[in-house]
Amino acid sequence: MLRRPLLLSALAPLTAGLLAVPLLTVPAHATNPDPTSPVRRAVSTPAAARALAAAEDLGAPRSRDATLVLRDLRAHRDELGTADRAAATQILQRPGGDRSQCYSSVCVHWYSTGPNKATQAYVDKVAHVAQKVLGTYADAGYRSPESDGSAGGNGLLDIYLKDLGSQGLYGYCDSDDPPTGTGPFDAPAYCAFDNDYREFPTHTPLENLEVTAAHELFHAVQFAYDYYEDAWFMEATATWAEDELYDDVDDNLQYLAQSPLKQPAKSMDHFENSGFRQYGDWIFFRYLTEHDTASAGGLPTLVRAIWERADGATGGPDDYSIQAVARVLANRGGSLTSSWSQFAAANRRPGTSYDEGKANRYPAAPLARRISLTGSHRDSGWLTQRVDHLAAATVRLDRASGLSARSLKLRLDLPTRSRGSGVVVTVVPTSGRPKSKAVKLSAAGDATTSIGFGRDVEAVEVTLANAGIHYRGCYQGTAWSCQGRPQDDDLPLKVRATAVR
Repeated sequence: MLRRPLLLSALAPLTAGLLAVPLLTVPAHATNPDPTSPVRRAVSTPAAARALAAAEDLGAPRSRDATLVLRDLRAHRDELGTADRAAATQILQRPGGDRSQCYSSVCVHWYSTGPNKATQAYVDKVAHVAQKVLGTYADAGYRSPESDGSAGGNGLLDIYLKDLGSQGLYGYCDSDDPPTGTGPFDAPAYCAFDNDYREFPTHTPLENLEVTAAHELFHAVQFAYDYYEDAWFMEATATWAEDELYDDVDDNLQYLAQSPLKQPAKSMDHFENSGFRQYGDWIFFRYLTEHDTASAGGLPTLVRAIWERADGATGGPDDYSIQAVARVLANRGGSLTSSWSQFAAANRRPGTSYDEGKANRYPAAPLARRISLTGSHRDSGWLTQRVDHLAAATVRLDRASGLSARSLKLRLDLPTRSRGSGVVVTVVPTSGRPKSKAVKLSAAGDATTSIGFGRDVEAVEVTLANAGIHYRGCYQGTAWSCQGRPQDDDLPLKVRATAVR
C-alpha cells in the first residue's frame, strides 16, 4: 500500500552516474510526456533521481526482477525534471514486437528478426505456460490480473518477448495505468519475458520460463489487489508461489543463504537494496502453509487470505503486509507471535522441520550463544540477547559430561507480550529427535519453568523471538512494513539457566 510518499524499498541509494542507454528501452510504442499533466520540473527530486538511477541500472550483476524498480519509477515520475522525465518515459514504454498472437487468456508479442527474435514454437510454449500458471491461480481463488483495455490491442494480458537475458533479467511485469496516491490501489498489468532463457545455465530454458512465469504473473495478480503493497511481501510471496507451482525446479533455494534460516538476527520485513533477502523470506510463508494445509485449486489458501486482507482495491481492508499476516493468523486461531517463535525454533533443524528440508539441504539457523553447564558452573547467570523486530536468537545450554543434575531451571525476562515476545524451548536428547515446546509468558513477558536435564539430555536450546510489529510514521518511504520505522528493535530478551540436582 502507498499513501502519499513514494515507497523507495526497491531502490538502491545509488551514487554512480546514470547509464547513457537505459537497458529496457525499446523504440516501439513511444509516447511523448503529457505536457498538461505533472508540473514540469527543471530538476528532479532526490528520491525521483534515485528511482531513475535504479531503473537505468537494471541488468547490473545483482538485478533479478525489474518489476518493483519500474513500479517505483512510475510512482516518482511526476517528481522528475524535464530531461529525466523524458528518460523515464523511454524506459517505461511497453516493449514492442512485429508479430502478435492471442490465445484464450493472453496475447504474446514478439519480434521475428533481430536480437529480440523468438520462434513460433517458443511463443506457443510461452502462451501454454502462462495460461497454465494463470489458470492455477484462478482455480486457487486469486483475483485475475486486471484488463488494460485496448492498450495492447485488446483486454487480454499482454506478454512481450525480448532479449532480457543479455541484461541478466528473467522478466518483469509493469502497469502503464498505476493508481493515484489516494486510491483505490489496484492496477492492470502487462509482462515481459526473455525470448529464449538460454543465458541462465543453472536450469533448462523451459524451467527458467516456468518459474519466471509463476513469479512474474503472481506480481500481475498482486497488482489486482494492491500495486503499492510493501515490496518485501510482494517478492516473498511471489517467490513462494513459484515454488508451489514448480516445486521440482527449486530456483528459490538459492535465496535461503539470505533468509531467516541463515540470518535469524535480521528483521524479515526489510527490502534489501543490495541483496536478495526479500526473496529468501519465502521460507516463512512455506513454514506457515506447511502448518496450515487448507487448500483450494491445489494451492494453500493461507497466502490468498493474507492478500485478501491486503486488498487495496475498492472496498478492500487495505491492511499492510505484516499487519495482514498477523490478522489472518489470528482469524485462524493462532497468532503471529506463536508462529514466529515456532518458526524460529524450527529453523534450527530444517531437515526435520520442513517437508523438503532434508532432501534440499536447507541451511540451519546459527546459534546466538552457547554455554556449557558443568559441576563448577551450574548457573549461566543472566544472558541478554538484544533482538530486533521479526528476528530471533537461540541460546544453547549444553550438559557437560559428569554434571550431576536432574532438571534445568529457566528464568525468562522478556519485554511485554504486547511487544511480540515469545519463547520456545527445545530439548535435545542424547538419542532420538529433539522436542520443542512454547513457554507461556506472563503479560509482563516473564516466566519460570523447569525442564528435565538428566543424563539422557545432551542440551537445551532456548529460542528467544521478537514478533513485534509496531511502526511509527507509516508511509514515509522506508523499506520496512508500511514504509514506517520499527519501534520494537534492539529489545533485551533475557534468560538464566540453573542446573538443579
